[in-house]
Amino acid sequence: MDKAEFAQRRSRLMELVANTHTGMTNPHHLVIIPGAPTLYMSQDVPYRFHQNTDLFYLTGFQEPDCVLLLETIPHSSLPSHTSTLYVRPRDPHREQWDGPRPGPEGTVDFTGVDQAYNLDDLPDHLEKRYSGGDYSVWYYTESTPHPEQDQLITSSLTRSPISKIKSVHSPSHQLQELRLTKSPAELVLMRRAADIACLAFTKAMEATRPGLNEHQLESVFEHSVKMSGAQRMSFPPVVAGGPRATCLHYITNNRDLLEGEMVLVDAGCQYFGYVSDITRTWPVSGKFTPAQRDLYQLVLTVKQESIEMCRAGVTLNYLNSLAVEMLADGLIDMGLMSDRLSPIDLSNTMGRLFPHHLGHYLGLDTHDTMLVDRNTELEPGMVLTIEPGVYLPQDYHLQGSSAATALAGCGIRLEDNVAVNEDGREVLSHSCPQTTSELTRLIGTRHH
Repeated sequence: MDKAEFAQRRSRLMELVANTHTGMTNPHHLVIIPGAPTLYMSQDVPYRFHQNTDLFYLTGFQEPDCVLLLETIPHSSLPSHTSTLYVRPRDPHREQWDGPRPGPEGTVDFTGVDQAYNLDDLPDHLEKRYSGGDYSVWYYTESTPHPEQDQLITSSLTRSPISKIKSVHSPSHQLQELRLTKSPAELVLMRRAADIACLAFTKAMEATRPGLNEHQLESVFEHSVKMSGAQRMSFPPVVAGGPRATCLHYITNNRDLLEGEMVLVDAGCQYFGYVSDITRTWPVSGKFTPAQRDLYQLVLTVKQESIEMCRAGVTLNYLNSLAVEMLADGLIDMGLMSDRLSPIDLSNTMGRLFPHHLGHYLGLDTHDTMLVDRNTELEPGMVLTIEPGVYLPQDYHLQGSSAATALAGCGIRLEDNVAVNEDGREVLSHSCPQTTSELTRLIGTRHH
């Protein structure tokens, strides 16, 4: 991703905020985006740093404790603006321990912003530089990525002489509107993130056998994605054998996989900021029971048909409603749900057996652009997940249903990453094994 793309994003953001009605006549606009802090698991032992994805989207900068300011230029046409990063100063002592810092000079060279200053200069600049005009400030009014800097920023904004500030608005909606549609360069990274994860799923399937622990299967996946060039996992993975697959976000991953059970793996990787999020479910022994195969085939069919309906003009909520109908019809046909339920009871039952939405947007975050309504019509460049599932609790029963008895405690979810384009859609995770024949051919083939 080159500096020109980040500069274009900043310009587009300034156009959006300036064109948003704030009740003011031709105000100046000041956008403040803080970076993330370093977080600690205990005392002086840090977690691996993860940047505020809004700031990364606008700069590509991966340093903690920075702040981005974007300011419109008075009497200039949009999207003319200045971009300034406030960063940690050079510190030979800390750099000996933590690694080099770019400092202000290196920050300008790396990011292409107009100017950079030491972070310590921020309060004084906020109080003095922006006291000469009517400003509409854009700053997070919901949760902030950096609580300490939030105190510094808000106290500076409320102190005189910056009394010319007329209003404060959150930039989150404008940022997420921009982030929702991916550029060609972003799609290149997302394809690679999906390809890397698909290979890791293949490796995990090959390594699966009864007696393997869930955390060992997790390590196979993580080793593969990192050896393939991914920087980290997208999120703590779900590796859920047997009845644990009915817990949607099970991440304990510490039980042995048993003969006759299935294992659900929901995982992905981050590649230069962009993430994949894929789910596959497969039999631990490499062989489906007839009941497992039938339920698996139902979920697979719903996933494939949902993907076929992904195109510009439809919405995620529309796709979800169709998927619920298809799953309900299939469960009734399998004898896993009564065909005599009232509409309310049918809805309640499906809410238990398929308790999550069919999909979500995907990008720099796994659950990306969460402020964007799922009734938004899909457009080319949007990336989403399609992930139908069925989860039958261990105490699930239906009078006279042998299938319900055989499948109690079984959870199956299948998830792909899909990019909407002019021709319909592109399945970014197309290389991840999914058919029953592919799975039975792969599972357990790696020698231990």
